Amino acid sequence: MLSLRHRIESLTPKRIVLLVFVVAFLIRLAFLTTKPHAFTHKLQAGDEPLYHGIAANLAEGQGYVYEGQPTARYGPGYPVFIAIIYRTFGVNPTFGRFGNVVLGALLCSLIALWSMKIWGSSAGLTSGLFAAFYYPFVQLPPYLMTENLYLPLFVAAMMVSWWLVNLGKAFKGFSPHVVSLFAGILWGIASLTRAIALPISLLASLWLAVRGQVKLAGILIATIILVLLPWTVRNWLVFKTFVPIQLSAGHDLYLAFGPQGTEPKVLGHWNWGSDVERPKLPDGLTPAERDKWLRQQALAHLRSDPMEALIKRIPRKLANLLTPFYGTASLPNKLLTSLFYLTLLLLSVPPLIKAWKSENFSERTFAELVLLAILFTIAFHAIFYGVIRYRYPLDALLLVFVGRWWKKA
Repeated sequence: MLSLRHRIESLTPKRIVLLVFVVAFLIRLAFLTTKPHAFTHKLQAGDEPLYHGIAANLAEGQGYVYEGQPTARYGPGYPVFIAIIYRTFGVNPTFGRFGNVVLGALLCSLIALWSMKIWGSSAGLTSGLFAAFYYPFVQLPPYLMTENLYLPLFVAAMMVSWWLVNLGKAFKGFSPHVVSLFAGILWGIASLTRAIALPISLLASLWLAVRGQVKLAGILIATIILVLLPWTVRNWLVFKTFVPIQLSAGHDLYLAFGPQGTEPKVLGHWNWGSDVERPKLPDGLTPAERDKWLRQQALAHLRSDPMEALIKRIPRKLANLLTPFYGTASLPNKLLTSLFYLTLLLLSVPPLIKAWKSENFSERTFAELVLLAILFTIAFHAIFYGVIRYRYPLDALLLVFVGRWWKKA
């Protein structure tokens, strides 16, 4: 064992990151081949048709439209990523799925790099390889879902934010202002991919300020605003209303607090019909008017029965977020997902607690930032709504802690 550890420690950081990338890439590519739809134009239910449709229109020069109409239902991050692939290789979902494979491997490399920066080569390799085999993440590439892009962006943005506090302690040779600018760009793009990154980025900025990096926190926030500004201006020009990222506030409020649904509920899901009544939208509404109508309906129900609309739904929302598997998954999928998820909790929670109590500045600040993200994410989805995949950013952060079992003495 000592010989193996010595060999691992002798590997350069670049080799460890590359090894993790290759292993993760091959695992995801192999899994992709087990999905017949992955090599066809077939799209799954949900948001896949929307992402593909917008990306195809962008690649063909028709603009950011869906079914002939401008849209801001979701942020542009992932559709633009897929559009770049389509523009380069052709409009085919298969190429987008191969792009997801690369993103999944990149995520594992980032996890390995972060763990290695805190606890050494053995830790980095351990976290990276566990992430490479982590089944919930292996499942992502066959589907055109924002998580494929958001997870590496989120981990990178969190890592660079942590890096800012540790400049001069764990790292040398980097200008804090440049790193802060880079962090702001990452957070901005992450927010354009999934809007929840915006409040998390503001919390990370507040954490930087509390940690004594007020100027760097200001640069970070200013950079995020500059990244978001062109898209916000575009939305103002198109929809004649202030839409920082996506035109979905009413949709999200209704899905969180709308009248209770009557259809059968499914574990791990929060859906129209089952959890909230399907809305009967008036005809002829513009996207902005439709979102406003949904917001009004949600607020009306919240005022009429706040206990049912808010408090009584929290246990189910937490269960949907934190449960090991989707209720609709096959039995083998449920078993595999549960095995990896529960193992992750077993291997990451004790190191997280130890890191939080540690006298080592790098790992203590890492634990602080992660706990901040965890507490906010769980509270946010308990109030609004969540499903299992909304938990995946937390899983990615916990994967970094797995390597602490192999930290340098």
